[in-house]
Amino acid sequence: MSETLEQQRRQLIGALGAIAAAGSLSSTAVAAPKRQVLAKSLSQMSSSYDVVVIGSGYGGAVMAARLAPGRRLAVLERGREWPPSDFPSTMLDVLGQFRSGLIPFGLFDYRLGQTMDVLVGSGLGGTSLINANVVAPADRDTFNTWPSKIRQDVANGVFAGYEARVKQMLAADQIIETDALRKHWFHRSTTLARTRQGVTTTSVPMPIAVNLRKYNNMPNAQGVKQPLCSRCGDCVTGCRTGAKNTLDVNYLPLARAGGAEIFTRVEVDWLEHLPDGRWRIHTITRPDGITPVHGEVMAGSVVLAAGSIGSTQILLRSQAQGLAMSSTLGTRFSGNGDLIALGYNTSVQTNVMGFGTGTPLPGEAQVGPTITIAADYRAQQPLSQRYLIEDAAVPKALVDAVRLALPLSAGIFIDFPAAQRVTRDLLYSRTDGALNHSMVYLGIGHDSAGGRIELDPFGNAKVVWPNVMNEPFVARLKAEMERHALVFGGRYVDYPRTSPIFGGALTTVHPLGGCPMAEQIDKGVVNADGQVFDGRAGGSAVYPNLRVVDGSIAPASIGVNPLLTIAALAERAAEHFA
Repeated sequence: MSETLEQQRRQLIGALGAIAAAGSLSSTAVAAPKRQVLAKSLSQMSSSYDVVVIGSGYGGAVMAARLAPGRRLAVLERGREWPPSDFPSTMLDVLGQFRSGLIPFGLFDYRLGQTMDVLVGSGLGGTSLINANVVAPADRDTFNTWPSKIRQDVANGVFAGYEARVKQMLAADQIIETDALRKHWFHRSTTLARTRQGVTTTSVPMPIAVNLRKYNNMPNAQGVKQPLCSRCGDCVTGCRTGAKNTLDVNYLPLARAGGAEIFTRVEVDWLEHLPDGRWRIHTITRPDGITPVHGEVMAGSVVLAAGSIGSTQILLRSQAQGLAMSSTLGTRFSGNGDLIALGYNTSVQTNVMGFGTGTPLPGEAQVGPTITIAADYRAQQPLSQRYLIEDAAVPKALVDAVRLALPLSAGIFIDFPAAQRVTRDLLYSRTDGALNHSMVYLGIGHDSAGGRIELDPFGNAKVVWPNVMNEPFVARLKAEMERHALVFGGRYVDYPRTSPIFGGALTTVHPLGGCPMAEQIDKGVVNADGQVFDGRAGGSAVYPNLRVVDGSIAPASIGVNPLLTIAALAERAAEHFA
């Protein structure tokens, strides 16, 4: 016999008793151990290298780690190195870390657009510093339109081997039922309810790059000491305990051990191809923290791994300076079908309010990592209609702002218990308020990759995508998120930026494309190995010593958190490097 919603609710609340039986972690956060500094002083930078890797995200970190042995290799990262204790912990701290001309080393690179905003990380380790750590493979059908060499590697299982290598390096783990996280159980319950209502979906725990159980204040495989995850919910503002398996605790230490020289606070402006085949990399440093100082470094080979926005920006500037490239540069931009929203003020406490390194509120011993589970709709046909809806949390620094802002977006509640929860939130942050009875959703689907990256009058990249709000995935995800929220009496609320009141723009945390892969230059910017097509020759001719290896080379949306696919592409590109 099917369970009633009330029975589910009691089961959900009763399951929390498993916390004690399972021997779960104490809610008191452990101070992050001190780490060895990876970056060298800029005064130690040589004038020339065999290989220069630009960017230290999933593409750049993997390439640096694999290519460093036997080569003079440098990594140039525009941001700073982030010890865990330096990550922002208050709203004021967060606002002070939005990257700009006055704050060039800010952690958050947020690009506003008319219809599409882009958020990525800036620092040693790239977006791994502020992402939700999900290490999940893409549907194999996703690769059907990719270059034939990639399709072949996917079909014969070679690509799965690269993915397995990444998972091992990132020490992927997952939350399990005996961890008894409220938001995890809530999301699972609403997904099961949708299944009973006849919807083809399933609840799937997500593999995440978080040290949940493996290293208890012990050195990891690369010798970096890590504490266990405190389940604080603050993954996306930077892990202050040091439990996230960010790239600065695995691939980047491996690169350094292999001889890579890592330099931070070095921004790359543009690339110049010299008659002898080498590359002059035009750089910008800021010795006083603000004033730009132009310089250069020579490289036999360049690996561009500055991300979808960063790599495309550098190549667009280089093209403007005379570098012959494909006319498709800047095209095929995808937001990976991202949609952020909330199921607000349900009848069940969810524990989505992060507490950072502080003391959690009474009754909220654990929030958990930001993402732990997904409702998986990828059994749908065709590919364009497949999607995920993942759980999420509100980091401590944003809790007060979100709890006070949401009542304005959600409107009036006539139901007395619901109205009472809103009132509690307006008075003070507490576990029995409306926010802590909500679910934050991250939807990921498939868009048309119809966006374009262009340079504004100041030479900075911007996304142009006039009709993105009319993409079918938007309505599809909104409708299903609303049905999830209704299971326990909640109300669907748009992410503020999506609301027409605040501009009606989507926000992506998974920007892809701009330098899409293809078989030849009239269809894309790079080949399957990431080598950039040579605009002087046409066809499939390439600059053999210029590669792009990051999310910008994806020719379409991936339909899942893309870090595993990007890192696996980098593992493949490193193996094909010559």
